Amino acid sequence: MQTTAQGGGMFFWLILLAFFFVFMIVLPARSQKKREQEMLAKVNALQKGDQVIIPGGIIGTVAGFKDNAIEVKVAESVKLTVLKTAIVGFVNQSAANEGGAK
Repeated sequence: MQTTAQGGGMFFWLILLAFFFVFMIVLPARSQKKREQEMLAKVNALQKGDQVIIPGGIIGTVAGFKDNAIEVKVAESVKLTVLKTAIVGFVNQSAANEGGAK
């Protein structure tokens, strides 16, 4: 009878370990998806004049929109066309939106 009790105890710990691994995989995936949705909402809310950060730490101003891309003005006569997915951050987007509403 001891072997049955030990086997049952081992089965309990295996189930507990499986739940732990599932929890450790699912929880970060959900939070990552939430961050992606928030970023997509911010990118879709961009307006001309908002400042964005693109890869390489380049800060520019939104100058226009194309199908799946955004024109970013980085200097007086320099405009880069980048995909919406390439935007990695925003510089005072809330302040820029409030300033544009005045």
